[in-house]
Amino acid sequence: MSAFCGIFAGFVFAGIIMVIGGNPQGGDGHSSRGLRLLLSCFFGLAASSYLYSIVTGELVCSRAFTAGVLSGGILAADAVVSVVALAWLLLANERNKHGEVRFFSGLIHLSAQFSALMLTVSSISFSGRMLNSQVPLWFNLLVLASGVTVMSAVFLCWRKPSPDAPSGTTPERWRNEGFPNRSVSACAWTTLVLSGILAVSAGVVSGIPHEFWLHVPPWVAYLTGEAPLLLSGAILTTAVRAVPKI
Repeated sequence: MSAFCGIFAGFVFAGIIMVIGGNPQGGDGHSSRGLRLLLSCFFGLAASSYLYSIVTGELVCSRAFTAGVLSGGILAADAVVSVVALAWLLLANERNKHGEVRFFSGLIHLSAQFSALMLTVSSISFSGRMLNSQVPLWFNLLVLASGVTVMSAVFLCWRKPSPDAPSGTTPERWRNEGFPNRSVSACAWTTLVLSGILAVSAGVVSGIPHEFWLHVPPWVAYLTGEAPLLLSGAILTTAVRAVPKI
């Protein structure tokens, strides 16, 4: 997983260089939006690669499980954000004559739903490992409800059209610049902040002495099982909202 995240981050970095080097003088709106998303997910992927490398050498299984589920939340969300960035780069390079952006929009939705599903499965599996398969029914139901909520929010945000233009802004400018800039900025900042929270949490977990992990309190399993699903779910919803509306 560490190598996979590192290679993924390398491709994203190559995309960043391509956008910076190929952007016309004065900048391009579509390229700028793609660049913002690539930058935000690059740091998350690089951090998850580093965190997974720590997990690889971990000798305390419960600590490794905890750090791994937090890192997995970063990977699941940032992978979708990178695809959203590619959709904007298609527009920047005028690659939409045959409905490529519409295809990417559907692909992003399916990717986000798959990521939400895998995050839900990962949370249930993680709590079972941490609590030796003695997980209360209420917690599994809570995780399932959270997963369904995230998947529903992803679908609604993907299907929801852009809002009406505010007063003082023409509908065409709002559709082409105003709303895309706002939605992409929201996605970029949400990705940076929430991925940062997950990365810092995984780093803190890696530094907790092994004595603590001999008898892990149930609340630790509940919190670390639910947090990646909710935080990554927030990134996924903003990501599908930032998809180009063509």
